[in-house]
Amino acid sequence: MLPPRFWSRPALAACLVVLFALGSGCSPTPPLPAGISNTTLDLSIGSLGDDWVVGTNQGLTLVIVPADPERHGTIEFVVGPEEVGVNLVAAVEAHRNEIENRQDGAYSGAQELTGPMGTAFYSRGRFMGAGGAVEETRLLSIHPRSSRIVELVYRYPAGDDSSIRVSELIELFAEVE
Repeated sequence: MLPPRFWSRPALAACLVVLFALGSGCSPTPPLPAGISNTTLDLSIGSLGDDWVVGTNQGLTLVIVPADPERHGTIEFVVGPEEVGVNLVAAVEAHRNEIENRQDGAYSGAQELTGPMGTAFYSRGRFMGAGGAVEETRLLSIHPRSSRIVELVYRYPAGDDSSIRVSELIELFAEVE
């Protein structure tokens, strides 16, 4: 046991400073990128990371855009009406029909995923837009708190390899609450 005088105020203060420094790793923790929420859609996004910023978040409209203005594209969050027996396969089929009915529309296919909100699908296609070829990837899932479909609709200039864009969409989907 240490002598009583060891615990003088200056010694105690010095011990607390050392403990604080050790506990904090001696460096401040960088702030986490802020998330967003939209009460009308009843959705939140835990973190946008450094790659995304909010374009519009008002009422039924929630759109995020790349933080880098040189990267073109938008991700729009769409929440469907309340329905009994949400059918994601039918929603994917509707997306296929929508793509194929557009000018120069070509559907690329869909794939089933499992995510934080359960079963989901991503569905991709290309069409001619006003500024050239556009690729659209939709990620469809069931709303986390109701019987509605949630769609993340990512539109960007069509390129040779869309795997990075699809991965970005899936990573963002993992943040949806």
